[in-house]
Amino acid sequence: MKLNLLIIAVAALLMIGCTGTEIKIRPENALIAQNVMGPYTTIGVKDVSSGTSLPQAGNMTEAFSNELRKSGITKEVYYPLRPDDKADVVLESQFNVTLDPHSGSQFAKSFFTGFTFFILEPLFWYDFDYTFSGTVDVVKNGKVIRQLSAVTDATLSFKLLSSGTVPSLESETLAKAKKSLFQQLISDIGK
Repeated sequence: MKLNLLIIAVAALLMIGCTGTEIKIRPENALIAQNVMGPYTTIGVKDVSSGTSLPQAGNMTEAFSNELRKSGITKEVYYPLRPDDKADVVLESQFNVTLDPHSGSQFAKSFFTGFTFFILEPLFWYDFDYTFSGTVDVVKNGKVIRQLSAVTDATLSFKLLSSGTVPSLESETLAKAKKSLFQQLISDIGK
């Protein structure tokens, strides 16, 4: 009886901490005064071909134009920009999204976790690092009047027994990182 209780106690202690998830966004979402009109009443958004993208992040330029609409910084946002649209300024935007899955260390962690029959599982976190960067050229009458840039780093961390929640956590991480990046750029446009 005592041996059974000891086995149950040891198993319970080993399982404590076997699950967990964490999302870190740096910088956190910037505070933007909602519905405060900026210096431009109409803004056109134009996509400049991006260097790197991540399919899960979606169309970054379209998401940026939607965030501009929600912010209330301007009366009208034209995206996609057509030649006959009359915009005060055109935002030529380029967005890059990269993923560092730490493949080598993830493999080593998985190997040692399985090799020790999950005894070491509570010690290991699996990390996926995302880097979102954006550059926006503010163009008025064909001339660049300002260049804006912003960077957001995001980390999705989870433990092996929580890996079933990764798809929903990834979409949440990407959404928060995009919002942080866009809010940095929008606050600079409004200045």
